[in-house]
Amino acid sequence: MSLYKSIFFIFITLIFLSCQALVDDEFSDFAAVPVMNGLLQADSTFMVQISLAANLSDTMPGHVKDALVIIESQGEAPDTLQYIDEGWYGSTRLVRAGVSYTCTAKITGFNTITARTTVPSPTEIDSIVFTDLVGRGEEGEKISSVVFLMHNDMQSEKFWEVKLKSRSFGPYYDWDINDFKEGLRIDEKYIFMRAEQDSVLLNEANPLMVFSNRKMKTDKHWMKVYFSEFSDSYSTTDTLFIELRSIDESYYNYQKQYYIYESAQWGGIGTSPQRYPLYSNVTNGLGIFMSSSVTKKDVNKQ
Repeated sequence: MSLYKSIFFIFITLIFLSCQALVDDEFSDFAAVPVMNGLLQADSTFMVQISLAANLSDTMPGHVKDALVIIESQGEAPDTLQYIDEGWYGSTRLVRAGVSYTCTAKITGFNTITARTTVPSPTEIDSIVFTDLVGRGEEGEKISSVVFLMHNDMQSEKFWEVKLKSRSFGPYYDWDINDFKEGLRIDEKYIFMRAEQDSVLLNEANPLMVFSNRKMKTDKHWMKVYFSEFSDSYSTTDTLFIELRSIDESYYNYQKQYYIYESAQWGGIGTSPQRYPLYSNVTNGLGIFMSSSVTKKDVNKQ
């Protein structure tokens, strides 16, 4: 663990210990609520986590080890997931795009919790254009952009999340083993998007990196992402690539609500922090059961 992370951990621990007595005095424990969390990604195996919502006095959620977790889909035999670790259940069966899955979890002493998702099909992207310098930031830093053309299905609602990543090979620090190793490294870049004159983004709430086709008027649409040399740098030997995630509506709603949930805690002058509930599509419980499929396309920096 780095020195920065160690100091941060000690700082958070001291705050927690100093506030715990006050919290215990003012808030009574509430009844445990089952939680289901899972992101089904096309061509990956099933993974679902089952836990119990934690009280303020708990250090972490209670992982459920003995739940009966079953995923069902039309035309296939039910798949009973096996317990792995830390509340995670999985199987070797692969998630298929275009298929609807229902996940059921039975926990002793609680009502059965259920959730459903339909895995979206991947979206084709092409015509990627990289511009090294499109402008300067407030401190004179270079701003670069990547523009790409994405295909749209006008007959149905579609939702997406866009990311910019880099791929490189060489030595890097692996936090899991606390040592350097050599191999393939994938880094996600910090990007931002501007609504500008885009009718799609002008009608989207933050974060703009998550958007829908509700305002798209044609079967193809240009999207642009920006990144700053201050926030992210890359070597000339790194390969940049766009990762466009086709996501279900639950994923879309969760990301929009999570932005409000996080940003509302920082009140401005004369205002107090606010808290909003997170989006959930789980019946008889909390959590989010969602799905996505991924399309990747390399960026030619020449």
